[in-house]
Amino acid sequence: MREQGQGQPMDVNAHRTWGIAVTGVLMAGALMIAFQPETRAHAQPQAAAQIAQAQDLAAHVGFIVKFRGSGPIARAQALAARGELVRAQRQVEVQLTRQAWFAGLCFDRFTVGGAEIVLRTCQTVAVSERSAVQQSWGARLRAMRAVEYVDANATVTPQRAPG
Repeated sequence: MREQGQGQPMDVNAHRTWGIAVTGVLMAGALMIAFQPETRAHAQPQAAAQIAQAQDLAAHVGFIVKFRGSGPIARAQALAARGELVRAQRQVEVQLTRQAWFAGLCFDRFTVGGAEIVLRTCQTVAVSERSAVQQSWGARLRAMRAVEYVDANATVTPQRAPG
């Protein structure tokens, strides 16, 4: 007779068989889920990630420009050279919005000492279009009487600096 409180002896082979069966069912279920086509809910975050990656590749195109003469932007450049950067920046920004041939360019900063102005495209430009945009704006700026010279701004912006 068995003592009270003791059950049947454990059948190790039965437990092993049940463990194998349960594991097999779980693995089959996981494989079925993995091989199902993506649902719209899963596809949207992936599309958003691709858009974000494409935007990372897009950047502003910048130009270092030196103005000459007595026009408003040349006067603002002279103000910056005298250390009146806030007033000079405001003056340049006003002229960029007022003068139609600058439509699409925005003020970025003055170079050290205010000798030149760094202008950039207001909208980011895809990598594939950068060269064409740079050439187009460079030619347009060089054609302006008040522009002494234009160079592409090849410096790394603080947001994109390695490190």
